[in-house]
Amino acid sequence: MKVGIIDYGASNLYSIDRSLRYLGANTLIIDEPSKLKEVDKLIFPGQGSLGSAMSHLKKIELFEDLRIHLKEKPFLGICLGLQVLFSKSEEGDTQGYGFYKNEISMFPPDLPIKVPHMGWNKVFIKQDHDLFTNIENDTRFYFVHSYLLKDFDEEKSFSTTHHGIEFISSIGDENIFATQFHPEKSGEAGLKFFDNFLKWNP
Repeated sequence: MKVGIIDYGASNLYSIDRSLRYLGANTLIIDEPSKLKEVDKLIFPGQGSLGSAMSHLKKIELFEDLRIHLKEKPFLGICLGLQVLFSKSEEGDTQGYGFYKNEISMFPPDLPIKVPHMGWNKVFIKQDHDLFTNIENDTRFYFVHSYLLKDFDEEKSFSTTHHGIEFISSIGDENIFATQFHPEKSGEAGLKFFDNFLKWNP
């Protein structure tokens, strides 16, 4: 099995790559369409802006090919990798892939708490999923984000987190799973999460 890590020009993909290799995985950085055929699973990392990511994927002619493979292979989206699945984001009024019609929104400006949401926070698991195997409810993961998903289908929402407001911190749908938190920054819990992804066969 080989895991492809999407390179959209502005991400911490090498932190993810090191974590996966530590767990014994074979990895490949995906920076051109032809490489998508070489991998069995895909990870979309989570740094940078949605607009820049979409523009870069189109520039290197990866945008449409990734859309096809994303529907066919086990996929993990991290932070920005969650947001790209949706139709629209308030971040520059940017269009994502549109698999889901909900909108990614900013944290409300009147929250009595610091934004961006940066640091360790509890993830409240709402229902079982293979990627949360042997991870306790209320486990702390690391977050860095200014945008969030407030509303989504309950059957496809697997965890929530609270930072001045409750938001959805992970979603799942058939071969797709995506998190608002960063497993690669989350120590032992993050490594266990990645290990579960490597073993996952949706």
